[in-house]
Amino acid sequence: MSLKNSENGVHSSFETVEKEEDEVQMNLDHNAVPLQQLVDFSDAFSSNEIFCSRDALIEWARNVGKKNGFVIVIKRSDKGDSRKARVTLACERGGTYRHAKNNSNVEALNRKGTGTKKCDCPFKIIGVKLTSNDDWSVKVACGFHNHRAAKQLEGHSYAGRLSDGEKTILSDMTKNLVKPRNILLSIKNHDEYNVSTMKTIYNARHKHRLLNTAGRSQMQQLMKQLNECKYVEWHRKDESNDCVRDLFWAHPTSIQLLNAFCSVLIMDCTYKTNRYRLPLLEIVGVTSTNLTFSVAFVYLEAERVDNYTWAMEKLQSLMFADRLPDVIVTDRELALMNAVRLVFPTTINLLCRWHISKNVLANCKKLFERKEKWEAFMSAWSVLVFSSKEDDYERNLRSLTTDYYTYPGAVKYVTESWLIPYKEIFVAAWTDKVMHLGNVTTNRAESAHAKLKRHLGSSQGDFDSSWNVINALIELQHTEIKASFERSISVVEHQFNNAMFKELRGMVSRASLNMILMEFKRATQVEIDKEICGCVNRTSYGLPCAHELGELIKEGRTIPLDSVHSHWRKLDTMTDNVSSELTITTEIDSILRQFADCDEAGKIALKKKLRELACPATTSMCPPLQKVKGKGRPSLKINVSTKRAPSLFEIVESAHDSTSPATACSVKVPKEKKLKYIKCFPHLIREHIVNIVDVKADGHCGYRSIAGLLGMGEDGWRTVRQDLVHELHTFHDEYVHLYGSIDRVAELVYSLSCFDSFAPYDRWMTLPDMGHLIASRYNIVLVHLSIRQCLTYLPLRSVSPAPFHHKLIALGFVEDCHFVQVFLDSTSPIPPIACNWRNYRYQCARGWEIPYVPRIEAFRSSLGTNSNVATQETIDLDEI
Repeated sequence: MSLKNSENGVHSSFETVEKEEDEVQMNLDHNAVPLQQLVDFSDAFSSNEIFCSRDALIEWARNVGKKNGFVIVIKRSDKGDSRKARVTLACERGGTYRHAKNNSNVEALNRKGTGTKKCDCPFKIIGVKLTSNDDWSVKVACGFHNHRAAKQLEGHSYAGRLSDGEKTILSDMTKNLVKPRNILLSIKNHDEYNVSTMKTIYNARHKHRLLNTAGRSQMQQLMKQLNECKYVEWHRKDESNDCVRDLFWAHPTSIQLLNAFCSVLIMDCTYKTNRYRLPLLEIVGVTSTNLTFSVAFVYLEAERVDNYTWAMEKLQSLMFADRLPDVIVTDRELALMNAVRLVFPTTINLLCRWHISKNVLANCKKLFERKEKWEAFMSAWSVLVFSSKEDDYERNLRSLTTDYYTYPGAVKYVTESWLIPYKEIFVAAWTDKVMHLGNVTTNRAESAHAKLKRHLGSSQGDFDSSWNVINALIELQHTEIKASFERSISVVEHQFNNAMFKELRGMVSRASLNMILMEFKRATQVEIDKEICGCVNRTSYGLPCAHELGELIKEGRTIPLDSVHSHWRKLDTMTDNVSSELTITTEIDSILRQFADCDEAGKIALKKKLRELACPATTSMCPPLQKVKGKGRPSLKINVSTKRAPSLFEIVESAHDSTSPATACSVKVPKEKKLKYIKCFPHLIREHIVNIVDVKADGHCGYRSIAGLLGMGEDGWRTVRQDLVHELHTFHDEYVHLYGSIDRVAELVYSLSCFDSFAPYDRWMTLPDMGHLIASRYNIVLVHLSIRQCLTYLPLRSVSPAPFHHKLIALGFVEDCHFVQVFLDSTSPIPPIACNWRNYRYQCARGWEIPYVPRIEAFRSSLGTNSNVATQETIDLDEI
């Protein structure tokens, strides 16, 4: 503040103050406060400075008070109509308690939690306005306090009041969904002397909400905000009580994204998001940059065909007539599937494979008495679902029904409940012919549910509070999507500098370029063979597949832009179907005629509807009645958790399978992994190990582990030994070259040809020798892990399928004498590929390595140069 030091007229300004000082002294004498309890702070508040304004004087006094442990408040203020303007400042503990008229009885005064800080403190200073300008001066009328100075001012409500600037910070942070504790920390970071408490923040937020709603009801406030943010909103209500039944809203930018990227939509309901216990239907889509965007949010009265049909009709009204979805992915919610069929008859409705798999688990696992048999059954089921051709599907189905004829309940369930009625909408042989852009599950919608619930924080919010959260999430979502468009246009990754991508750079999304690049690397093995190619990239993604790229390479041409589906070429939200000639003149004329023809009651009703349309904040609509349990004693504690109840498959899985990885929502996962043998593996891989499954230690443990990992069950070890012997005999000459001699091949045949219940030492599995055999015989990627040696083995002779058809298993060698099954997460680094694979593989097998290069590099960089872990096939044990 700017202070003036002129003292002209100061003494004359206080002539009228002397009488007040005498009155204060008389009060001290009258109250007879013991002198030892009086503390004199006159010197601290005495000043000859001239203050440039009344506010400057008050701020100075309060700051002096804070430094000395007192809170200074305005006791009296006089504008100076008949004398000079003045302000009287006192201690916040001055005066005595005066109870309200309706609280005069003793019981009210003794009520728990009530009290007063007043102790009739006599402290008083007086500020007087001078004759010149707006100058003010101060004089101490009484510098005594009859209480001790506070050691800290936290808890003093007046000292903890927020300034105007702090109120602005609170308002902005509240709007941006910042938690109260973080708001308080931010305010304290701005002002180290701030003494506000959490109660101050709660009170200020409450006042902010009251000012923001301005007396409007919850639904009126919601409609006002939807209107201000230009949302498209529809609702249905019960005409008898004006309670909302169904509520639909969509952000304007989301509608643009919907019409720009309408090929695939994913729909799923979530629960425990609002106090009314209404299901929330989330509809999401996929952009060209492979990001998820929210299309619309629909609160439904019930999950019936009527409610879903209404929601689908409102969704359809947002879309251009020529841009309806090609694919809609849902779970098997029959009411939703029927509604989709009614409103979008030409759209293909795919079923979520993940939900189907979990339904099979929930209904079939209890039928298997042994874990190994169950795992083998699920492996066979997965092979069936991922059958790439209809002939493969028929063969795999026969194999499943033959191998598990002793489990008729399981076979009947999967065939009658899923395969017969729905195989065309979830089995790969049929879905790979549909352009689903890689969306064959509802995982995108499930992820959107999880993110929304994390931000909601409570299942007891109303529509208005839920909208605030949803709107904030959508705004951030749109920002990220727009940024991804710009990156695809302006940033050229070095891996796309190949001349083949000349026409695509900056014209299609980077997500599509990455998929084309993967097919481009496959093209060197596939060449122009359409049968080997499979053409999944073309039919399911709308992108050039390996054989198409092989033809372009052969002809020396670049990849043409028109070979990429329009979905991947769209890098903005603009639409070209918007008509600038839209008017409502005809509708207004019709309403006027209808109004003129109505009687008085009809006119009132029509006017009310038009008022709600023109001014949504005037709606008379009410939120739905809160659903309550009709039986049992009501709980005193309200459950605010947004966590859903466990699904049946989660209950079955947790009850019957202690080795399965824990599911996200129902089974508690230990914070630290306490897996047996975990210390027998390198540190860099431990955090990526999901589970370790032990097998019987009888000398066959290596083959037992392989059998279990392949889905045969641990007891399938004999089959594995037989298969590997057959592999050695069938490709005898190739393995003679690989192992260096006929004698070594004979030794391996001898080692494998042991089928007794116990295997001696010389019949145990040996690596790396067996690694090449296992990978090539079963066409899999085998990862070998131990504390001393880690290697990856790939098939020697086969053409690599698309990466998502690869099967990777991990075999662990522990305590220098035992093999176990190891389960890795999908992001785990993997060790380098065995050198002999590069030396002896067929030319057609080159593509197996490509998908794993980044994970191998991550392993090498994490391993470092000083590690004792070997990553080569031949090592000298004396050097370890």
